[in-house]
Amino acid sequence: MKINLNSLNLNPNLVWAVLTGFVFAGFYSCTNETESGSPEAGLWYPVQEGSTWIYAVDSIWIDCVAGRNDTFRFQVREIMDGWVKGASGDSLMKISRQVRTDSTQNWGGGPRIWHTRMEPGKAIKTEENRSIIKLVFPMKLGLKWNGWGYLPEPAAQDFEYVEVNAPYAGYDSTALIVQWANENLLEKQFFCERYARNTGLIYAYRCEVTGIVTNPNDPNDCSSLLPPDQPWSVIPLLGRVKFGYQYEQRLLEYIP
Repeated sequence: MKINLNSLNLNPNLVWAVLTGFVFAGFYSCTNETESGSPEAGLWYPVQEGSTWIYAVDSIWIDCVAGRNDTFRFQVREIMDGWVKGASGDSLMKISRQVRTDSTQNWGGGPRIWHTRMEPGKAIKTEENRSIIKLVFPMKLGLKWNGWGYLPEPAAQDFEYVEVNAPYAGYDSTALIVQWANENLLEKQFFCERYARNTGLIYAYRCEVTGIVTNPNDPNDCSSLLPPDQPWSVIPLLGRVKFGYQYEQRLLEYIP
């Protein structure tokens, strides 16, 4: 099944809020390399008031039962907006986030507020009130850690460095972290982020989908969308999505 995408007429602020609800959260913050416990931290995860990142976002939502097969695009701006005190009295860097449809539009509405902090050997970011250990230091290929260790849910999730100091898309040195990787005939989850030295986050990808499976006892199995001459089991999962989303975020501009 080849997916045909239609433009999505949704408020980007609402879309972003829903998307981030699927995933993470983050940070409280500290200020410098000494507090992070590693001289690497400030290079890979710069935390400095006024620093700005602008990203392009492409995302697809599919719900074949509801008849939805939509794509949407927008931009996200993330500004380090000054130090604040957390509930426990620690210092947090406030992150102001706004969205717009494209570069011809103004940044709209009041910003959503996230936070970030450093702990010894860790970079932590709080997104939608959920904290995630984004990076650990020193970096090492194959190193794993529980990135969701601050979340109340009992399930652990191993993050892993699968590339360290690797060139990528014009950057001399990047690190790729796989945050979740699971795939079988019925479902797929894959989250990853890539950071560049002296820049921070440059790329993020998230995919969480359930596939169409022919079931004669289920009138909502969406099997009518499959090619009539092929069993569902031989069709790649992303070619027979029943429900889920794909999300891709790429850095457009970084202002230190």
